[in-house]
Amino acid sequence: MQKSPVSKMNSWTKEKLFDLATAAPLILWFSLAAVGCLFRIIEILETGGDTFAVISQLANLSFFALVVSVLFLRRLPIRKADGIGPKFAGFVGCIAPLMVLALPRKVVSFPLGHLLSAVSFIGIVASIYAVFWLGRSFSILPQARGLVTDGPYRHVRHPLYLAEFLVIFSRAAELAPPWPIVVVTLVLVAQILRMQFEERLLCETYPAYREYMRRTARLVPGVY
Repeated sequence: MQKSPVSKMNSWTKEKLFDLATAAPLILWFSLAAVGCLFRIIEILETGGDTFAVISQLANLSFFALVVSVLFLRRLPIRKADGIGPKFAGFVGCIAPLMVLALPRKVVSFPLGHLLSAVSFIGIVASIYAVFWLGRSFSILPQARGLVTDGPYRHVRHPLYLAEFLVIFSRAAELAPPWPIVVVTLVLVAQILRMQFEERLLCETYPAYREYMRRTARLVPGVY
């Protein structure tokens, strides 16, 4: 017996509300990060900070706002990865920026500091581009919400993680020893596991994904 349109709508609404409830901590986290960027921009402007600092914070603000938007608008998951491993990988990927901000820092030279800031800015802009293309298929945990193979995903399967590497590694380079090694090792292990979980899940959900894997690189064309 088929469900009536009203029953289908009620079922979809319940699933959507549940999905939003599970995403609520992430929505709150990224919303607070966006507000923090806004206050930081005001502080920089009031103290006469340089223009690049304002632009960098605007990029951060745009990224956090975009993530909050797609968390509200994304499709319901078709399939989710089971087990503690996928959840751990997604959790580490989410808290890595917080780790970088919270750990003790070292003094870096003026040229190196600007170089690292430039690399981080490139990573943020690339992250915005990747999330924009992911759109309603975006997810923190390994989940199948849609298959995206266009834009930056045409030649690389995980451009968002590559962009995040640029941000996290550039900021980790400013940390006091031994934290750069700790952070980089933890992020690499977690993100490689995350990519493996996602690829396995997408192969099970979308038969076309195996062919997509054969013609694309995981992170860097011709390298990995």
